[in-house]
Amino acid sequence: MLQYGRHCHSSLEQVNDTAIYFRTAKINLASKMTQTGTLPTIFEDFPARNLLKAETGDAGDLLRPYLDEVHLWLMPTDLPPIPLEHLASLLSPAETARANRFHFPLHRTRYIAAHGFLRLVLSTCGAGNARDLEFVTGPQGKPSLLSPAGSAPLLHFNLSHSGAWALLATATSGDIGADIEEIRAFDDFQSMARNTFSPPETANLLSLPLDRQLDGFFACWARKEALIKADGRGLGVPLDHFEVNVDPCQPACLHRAEEDAAQLQKFEIHDFPAIQGYRATAAVPKEICRFRFFRIT
Repeated sequence: MLQYGRHCHSSLEQVNDTAIYFRTAKINLASKMTQTGTLPTIFEDFPARNLLKAETGDAGDLLRPYLDEVHLWLMPTDLPPIPLEHLASLLSPAETARANRFHFPLHRTRYIAAHGFLRLVLSTCGAGNARDLEFVTGPQGKPSLLSPAGSAPLLHFNLSHSGAWALLATATSGDIGADIEEIRAFDDFQSMARNTFSPPETANLLSLPLDRQLDGFFACWARKEALIKADGRGLGVPLDHFEVNVDPCQPACLHRAEEDAAQLQKFEIHDFPAIQGYRATAAVPKEICRFRFFRIT
């Protein structure tokens, strides 16, 4: 398990074999991927059977984040360690209908796995029975847990999925955003960058060595996506009104946010290693000082 702590240290420390990254050092977690592409020790394996124990909501809040903490869950969606039929049984009628609209079976499997795991993790965090959880959608489409009238959400979350993996962020204080992107080669990513990113971001991307530009494109994409998901307005935030760094080998950073994007300044963005061939970023309130990482196995 890895955590960030609010201390003025500049390097990795080992305490009782538990790795601790100090947040103020802005360590670039995405650079910690091992040369073989295997997961570094940042992710703590979380057996799927423990999720099943908590799905009825009777186990309390086994893994409810503290107020200054964000939990990040990495979840396999192509070959989930829980039978797909069981995950499908947790979904609401609306979610089941959406799953059935997918043309390709693989896409249906990924959707069911991601949303079934979402319900199980939220149940493990103390949100209630996995099957009974209800969600509401904000004006710009961001989902949240349905809470009693007039009360603040008991648990914040944000879900992202790409390729064979899903990423879930949970917190008890403040809005959060998470994005995972499979790095996949395509011929016109430079043109897409010109049409999507701000002019400085595009210029910085195209100034990178050629062998880093594709990774830089997805690093920029994940960083911007995490921010607008945390904000909740999605593409209601003009993408050229804020600017992040695009170098995939440097820590994530919000350089500029103005006009309609000014309120993004209340967030910080952090990269972290997910799986070889993927980029992953979380956007969190500046008050957050610790992260915990879990991988469902």
